[in-house]
Amino acid sequence: MSIFYGGPIITMNDKHPLVSAVGVEGERIVAVGTLEVVQQKINNVQNLIDLKGKSLLPGFIDCHMHPMSLVFFSINLDLFSVESLKQLQEILRETAKRKGKGEFILGLRLNEENFKNPVLPSRWDLDDACPENPVFLLRYDSHIGVANSKALKLVEIDINTKISEGGEIRINEKGELTGIISENALTLVYSKIDKYVIPELKLFQESTEKAFKILAEKGITSIHGIIQFGKTRESGSLGPIETPLFRSVQEKIFQNWYGLIATDKPKKIIKIKQPPLDGGKEDSKFKVGCLKLFLDGTFGAKTACMWEPFSDAPDMCGFCVIDEDEIYEKMRDAHNNGLQIAIHVIGDKGNRVCVNLYKKLLDEFPRKDHRHRIEHASMLTDDVIEDMNRYEIIASCQPPFINSEYKWLEKRLGKERCKYTYPMKSIIEGGVVLISGSDAPIEDPNPILGLHALVNRNGFVPEQCISMKEALKTYTINAAYGAFEEKVKGSIEVGKLADFVILDRNPLEVPKDKIKDIQILETIIRGKTVYKKNYE
Repeated sequence: MSIFYGGPIITMNDKHPLVSAVGVEGERIVAVGTLEVVQQKINNVQNLIDLKGKSLLPGFIDCHMHPMSLVFFSINLDLFSVESLKQLQEILRETAKRKGKGEFILGLRLNEENFKNPVLPSRWDLDDACPENPVFLLRYDSHIGVANSKALKLVEIDINTKISEGGEIRINEKGELTGIISENALTLVYSKIDKYVIPELKLFQESTEKAFKILAEKGITSIHGIIQFGKTRESGSLGPIETPLFRSVQEKIFQNWYGLIATDKPKKIIKIKQPPLDGGKEDSKFKVGCLKLFLDGTFGAKTACMWEPFSDAPDMCGFCVIDEDEIYEKMRDAHNNGLQIAIHVIGDKGNRVCVNLYKKLLDEFPRKDHRHRIEHASMLTDDVIEDMNRYEIIASCQPPFINSEYKWLEKRLGKERCKYTYPMKSIIEGGVVLISGSDAPIEDPNPILGLHALVNRNGFVPEQCISMKEALKTYTINAAYGAFEEKVKGSIEVGKLADFVILDRNPLEVPKDKIKDIQILETIIRGKTVYKKNYE
């Protein structure tokens, strides 16, 4: 048994927001209050832990990430910090030398917005760097990629290739393939490159342990982890084997995991809702309960579904990647089988379409406490927020997007549309539950950076800044609610899991410009320390 005391303990329980001590037995919180009261309730104290002025909070919950992809990305070529086409080509040339002639090169997290001339490279740019190697680069949002000529030949894409609705193979004014491929058309690439990019199991297991240790260092005690079951577009070449890989590495995962399952057949989730993917109890470490779907693309790829064209691409409005009747059928199957639904939507038109679909579903098949979600919910007009509140739809947003995109969003969307882009304050004031995630590996999963974005927004539409208290809720008690887990986590209350994070200062008192400097000192999951920095 342990007692924590000697520093601010922020409970995220509105009835008792601050206490001076908390007692833990095994995986559970058994006492909360003053040190004297907690000591009276615990007879055999083994560890009396003095926080020495440091702050104890509920552990952070990341409500949207791709953990298996996070591991996969850590093994491959990371291009996120590349700042020019020239630098990109140099990196590719060096990689080709190491790999040898003819070997496949996969590059991930390319962000051309970091370039002085922010334009995606073409297949000819990649050919110039690697004429003898198939090369495929995936943009950091994973919604668009670029293949060189060798790679196009390898995956059998040419000018006559037919694609399904909701995807693009871009062609220039001369009728030539540019090498740029987006959305559903990416499956044409993924289906052909599996054998070149799937890592050996031992390497994947080692990388998994490292990846989840990093999450622990960032104070993350629970995740809403997206995992693919069967063949969908969610995880690319990793997708078809993602579930078996997950099972093979579960013992190396520290965090609690609530599974958002990407599948074309929602009823399959019922079949897999059993050990080891789901422990079957409210407080199980691994749980499954949500169907993950896609409706549109992203701002970066200019594929988010918009009412009006992008300001810097007047011929592009984005699009829905799935027919409305088709996605509604999947929603209906999931809903009527008692599952939660989470739908990826970015654009303003896309969000209106999504909420209309939810309205149709819930009017036709009313169900209490469904907790259906919109993932990203990037552009929300007042009418959409009003309907989300009325139909109790959760906004599952990714604050780190603001950190990555604030410099170029106005160029892409125009000033007026920016006013309702990532409208966190409007969401909260509109009565909609706001939860936060990172979309890792797309973004850094550090919740401290997410809190910074929520409170500061890097100056992007500052009217939408929220308080630190509200920001913390999105990573704790609200986040737990987003997975039907508010009775077992998300706040420091008797009976809940002892999932904690210890910070070097009180986040409620940190000046806005110093939030990024907050340090994670210790992370505790189910009563056990999984990360500790020397702070005594």
